[in-house]
Amino acid sequence: MAISSRQQEGFTMPELEYMAQCESIGIVPFYRMDRLELVTGTVGPFHPPRKSEVPLWLAVMLKRTNRCRIVAPSWLTYHHLYELCRKEELPDSLFTRLPMHYIEIAHILLTHAEDDLVEPQSIRRLLQDLREIRQSKTRRGFEMLNSMQLQMDNLSAAEVNEIRPLFRHSFDMLRQLDDMALATEAARNQQQSFLQESQSQQIGQFDDSQLFSEMGDFA
Repeated sequence: MAISSRQQEGFTMPELEYMAQCESIGIVPFYRMDRLELVTGTVGPFHPPRKSEVPLWLAVMLKRTNRCRIVAPSWLTYHHLYELCRKEELPDSLFTRLPMHYIEIAHILLTHAEDDLVEPQSIRRLLQDLREIRQSKTRRGFEMLNSMQLQMDNLSAAEVNEIRPLFRHSFDMLRQLDDMALATEAARNQQQSFLQESQSQQIGQFDDSQLFSEMGDFA
């Protein structure tokens, strides 16, 4: 399927958050509720204080109506984010594997369920630190960009979205430079082949004239 120019340039943050809201997250309901039939499947029934898994968009809706509290993901804690920052700062470290939409999920929860997080302000600060560290590693990764690929594993959707336009333009420029180099090399080879052929013809003409001269002397 062809990719539109709009998709090539990247998505907006609201668009990424819209996609992230389909991810599952835990909630603890405050009231008994029957099962719900959704397009993506069935959730519930809900029995407090039993934890349930629901799509993020539904968790936010129930939170807004004071029907549940949202259980923070295991990676969205001060201790876990601190350890991630420490690992990401190690020399020659690779990108840590995180949820594909960790940035968007964190933003949604900090906006709509801040009171369900422990030390939310510290979490905000560490998330910002983590993003800056990973952005710095991404910039270093561009130093290894070639016309065939850019190898950077475990980037999230938002991180890929940030570099998509720059990568596309850089990749196109490298491909053009490669094409120019190939064309120059082909022209150089053609010129060398022509010179070699011309030299061979000159040598052949010299040998014939020398042969006829020797035959005349002999006569």
